[in-house]
Amino acid sequence: MPAATGYGLAKTFDHLNDGPKLGIELWWWAAWFAGLVATLVPNPISLTAIRILAPASTAACLVAGFVGDRWPTALIVSVAWSLLVTTIAFMPTTGDPMINGSAYGSERRMALRAPGFALVGPIQLAWLLAAIGLLAPPLAMAANAGLIIILALVFAGGALWVSGKMLHQLAQRWIVFVPAGFVVHDPVQLLDAVLLRRSAIATFGPAVDVGTDAEIDRTDLTGGAIGLALGVDLVEPTEITLRRSGLSSSDQTAKLIKTAALVFTPSLPGALLTEARVRGIKIGAASSGAHPIHPIGDEDG
Repeated sequence: MPAATGYGLAKTFDHLNDGPKLGIELWWWAAWFAGLVATLVPNPISLTAIRILAPASTAACLVAGFVGDRWPTALIVSVAWSLLVTTIAFMPTTGDPMINGSAYGSERRMALRAPGFALVGPIQLAWLLAAIGLLAPPLAMAANAGLIIILALVFAGGALWVSGKMLHQLAQRWIVFVPAGFVVHDPVQLLDAVLLRRSAIATFGPAVDVGTDAEIDRTDLTGGAIGLALGVDLVEPTEITLRRSGLSSSDQTAKLIKTAALVFTPSLPGALLTEARVRGIKIGAASSGAHPIHPIGDEDG
C-alpha cells in the first residue's frame, strides 16, 4: 500500500506547507500501520479493521483527486491498487483465516454471509461514518486550522469506535465446529449462541424448497443473505433466543422460541459441508421444513 498508493496521495498535497504535509503523512502512515498489524494478527477484530481501512484507502485517493482538482498518473494507479486491496479484503477466503485466528483447540469457525437487511443501508452508513472519521483529520490539516484539527481528531476517535463496534458484529457471525457438534454464533440475530449436538442433528445440507405445501417451516437465520443456504434438521425441537434488533447491540429485547430446524447462509458452504462430514455429521439435502415454531415467551435481556 505505501509503495502503490502513498506516492499518488503525496502528490496531491505537495503544494502545502511542511507542517500540514507532515501531519497528513503521519496520519496515513498510522492508518497503514494499523492495517499492517491487522493483517499480521489474524483475529475477528483485525478483519473488521481491514474491511474499514481497505475501502477507506480508495475513498482517500478519490477525495485527494477531487480536492486537489488534478489526477496525476500516480493517483490513478493508487485508486486502482486500493480497489484491488478492497476486493481482496472482502473475499471469503480472506475472512476465513481471520475469524479462526482467535479460535482455540479443535474449533473450526466458518463465517456467515452478511444478512440481506444490512447489505443496503446499514453497512454503508456505518462504514461511511468510519470513512468520514478517517478523512476528517487530514482534511483539517490541509486547511491548517488548529482548533478544527483537534475537533477532527476527537470526531475520528468517536466515529471509528461507534462504526467499528457496529460492523464488528458482522465479523462475529459464524458456525463453529466443536467436539460435540457445532455452534451457531450470530450476535446480530441471536441473543445467545446455539449448540447443536451431533447426536441431535437428523440431517444437514442444502436447504431445499419443495413448495408451499410443506407442513412445517424452518427458523430462518439467513436474514435474506445472498448465497447458498444450508439447513439443519434436528431430531427434536430446541430452544433459541432471537434478537429483535438488527445491528444495534444496545437493544437486548429478545423472543424465546422452540424450533427443530434452522437455515443459515455460510460464506463457504462447500468447505462447511466438508468439515461437517469429516466430523461425523450426517450430510444430505435437508427437508423443506421442520417442526412448527412454538413461541415460549418474550423476555428482555
